[in-house]
Order: sequence, then C-alpha cells, then structure tokens
Amino acid sequence: MTTQPAKPAWPRTLQMSHVREHHAEFVNRVEKAAMANQTRPLTRESIVTLREITAETARAIMFLDVAPHQDGLVAPNAVSMAQAHFAPLAWMRAIYADEAPVGFLMLEDSTLVASNTTPDLHNGERYIYLWRFMVDARYQQLGYGAQAISAAIAYARTRPGVKCMLLSFVPAEQNPEPFYARFGFVRTGEIDDGEVVMALAL
Repeated sequence: MTTQPAKPAWPRTLQMSHVREHHAEFVNRVEKAAMANQTRPLTRESIVTLREITAETARAIMFLDVAPHQDGLVAPNAVSMAQAHFAPLAWMRAIYADEAPVGFLMLEDSTLVASNTTPDLHNGERYIYLWRFMVDARYQQLGYGAQAISAAIAYARTRPGVKCMLLSFVPAEQNPEPFYARFGFVRTGEIDDGEVVMALAL
C-alpha cells in the first residue's frame, strides 16, 4: 500500500487540550460533576457500556481528549457531536466505564433512514460504518476501547439487512490498524479521502 500523507491536525483552538489549558477550573468542575456517581477507582474490571448523550452529559463528553501523539487521527468530540445533529444516519454514544465517561463512538447507520430511502451499499451489501471512535488518553490501555468496539459490533449485528461493518483510519505512525485487526477487520484495498478502509463481515 502507498502510504497517504496524514491529514492535518484540527486547529488547536478546537482541541480539548487547548480548552483545558485556558479553562482548567471550568473543565475540572464539569468533570467532577460527571464522576459524581463513580464511587470506586476505575480498573480493567470496570463494566463498559454505550450510553446516549444528554444535555447534562454533553460537556463532559466534549472534554474527553486523545493523547498528544493521536492528534489529527480523530476529530474532536465537539465537532463529531455537532455533525451528528445534522446527519440522520448518525448513531452516537458516550463510552462509560462503570459510571465514568471515558470515550466517544459514532456510527453511520443506514437503517435509521426512512424505509423508502435507498441506502448506500458496499459491494452490493448494506453496511454500518464506524465514523468516529476515541478513548480519553487517561483511560487508554485498560481494555475499555476493546469492550466498546465489541459492543458496537454487537449493535451492528442487530440491524436489519446489515452484512458488514466498515471503518477507516489515517495511515500515520501508531495508527489503530492492529487494534481493529484483533476483531477481524481486514483491509478492503480501498482508500477513502486518504484513509485506509477495513471491513468486518457480520
């Protein structure tokens, strides 16, 4: 495969590290409120769930951020959440470990549109696309991302007529291809807007 140049990073003012730097007290207050029901330390044994984002939890989800070396590999959550409100196919969820928000996931789900609408197909088959996925840098390497992807795959398998799940990644150093391969995703040979496409048969 010919490696495509990595997409430029999002403007620093949109990155949560910038918000934390300039509005630390406000961010800390929001995150403390979001963790109010978490009564024990998070561990590898914490239970991971996908939950709807509400007006009360939105800010805490927006403030979640990837590690510095992952900047440019995924859009800020605030951008993703804004896009979801204008995309009828978007299915977004916060990733929780026990009662703590630790990440964000968004799918493109063609089954959410009206039944009289012709869905996009991949090789003649209906699909679900992993549009956005991130786990906050503070909660990586604890197995939460793996549990969240497993939950997303389980959701995809419940959708009527869906035969495969697609995703794409920026082919930069330390990209997530090995992580996705663990779940059976394989390269399709396609490049979409500079990103490598992978697929999982459902």
